[in-house]
Amino acid sequence: MILGKKVLFIGDIHGRTDWEKMIGEALPRFYHIVFLGDYVDSFDIRPVEIFQNLKKILGYKKKYPDRITLLLGNHDFAYIDEHHQTSGYNFQAAVDYRPFFLENHEYFDVAWGYTNDKGKYTLATHAGLTLRYYNNYILPLLKDPESLINKLSDGRADELKIHEILNYLRNDKILWKVGSVRGGMGTPGPLWADITELLDEPYKGINQIVGHTATGTVYMTHNDGDFIVKVDGDYGKKTANILINL
Repeated sequence: MILGKKVLFIGDIHGRTDWEKMIGEALPRFYHIVFLGDYVDSFDIRPVEIFQNLKKILGYKKKYPDRITLLLGNHDFAYIDEHHQTSGYNFQAAVDYRPFFLENHEYFDVAWGYTNDKGKYTLATHAGLTLRYYNNYILPLLKDPESLINKLSDGRADELKIHEILNYLRNDKILWKVGSVRGGMGTPGPLWADITELLDEPYKGINQIVGHTATGTVYMTHNDGDFIVKVDGDYGKKTANILINL
């Protein structure tokens, strides 16, 4: 008997196409497939190819809506909320990217989560949830009866799982918080946290799986019963991925 659920996590795409072979092998065998975001922007792949690749990924999501989750990365959100200063932002491609993400908004999430039969919760986001971000931005919203998330959840925001909370906030500007490691001055958010910032201040008691910080290899660390996994390739190598039995 197989305990838990098998989940394939695919790191930042940035126009690369090797993901298709991965999910072709994974769909018949695994419980779920999670793309960790950043489908666009590349230094070596043409925007027209990137856009076609993105539409193909969405096609798989539409075909297997309960088997595939598409998370937003900082590069994707940059076109939605028009953050022109983002590295690699392409003004010409934005004419296609922005309406595409807006029109297909319902197919993209900020986070994915799963609780196994032992009660352990695993959270997947593009860059990770730090304790400081949770305390500074999430907790005040949960405590405020007039916050939008409490209104949308009929006053039960504090009963939601973390991934559900983050998905309620998918249009909120508080998602775009950049820490000092990535050139900002604020609290690193789930679209922008560097792996070093996540390791310094992790939200404790949960496992986390992230992309965003490209090094070309999968990285895993354990601390007090929690694990953090970074899944990302780099511009010169294929997309990293990892299969985890949660």
